[in-house]
Amino acid sequence: MTLKQKKALAKKLYILGHSYEEIAQHLGVSIRTIQNYKADDKEWDTLRTNAMLSGGSDKIYTNFLEYMNDFLKEIKEADLKPEARVDKLSQLGDAFAKMKKIAHQEDPAVYKHTLIKKTLTILIEGARARMSKKCLEQLVDLIESLQEEIADATL
Repeated sequence: MTLKQKKALAKKLYILGHSYEEIAQHLGVSIRTIQNYKADDKEWDTLRTNAMLSGGSDKIYTNFLEYMNDFLKEIKEADLKPEARVDKLSQLGDAFAKMKKIAHQEDPAVYKHTLIKKTLTILIEGARARMSKKCLEQLVDLIESLQEEIADATL
């Protein structure tokens, strides 16, 4: 298989919802190689999101939680400084903003509240196990700075 074919297959598998680890095992390359392929082609996340959104509201919620887990796993496996980890977590916050648009199409009160609660639980549990004290303090500061938005989203 040529490099171009490997990249195309990796992209297709990612869009279908496979994790970096699964793709790397399938192609016989490292997880870092898959991350590099993704970094070279900026549309992977957009295409994956579009694929997720085409499956209905139940699938959207499930896929979003899987995406969160994959994202946190990526942060854990990457060799990042604490500040870079916080930046990655901020990107996760951007994903919430995108999901907010989708939540308006559902029962906003229940959907948003459940999504935020589960996501924050996953985020905090993952952060507690993987991050330095300083990084956790920065995460808490970020959440506190967004407290009003979080409260508004749960109403």
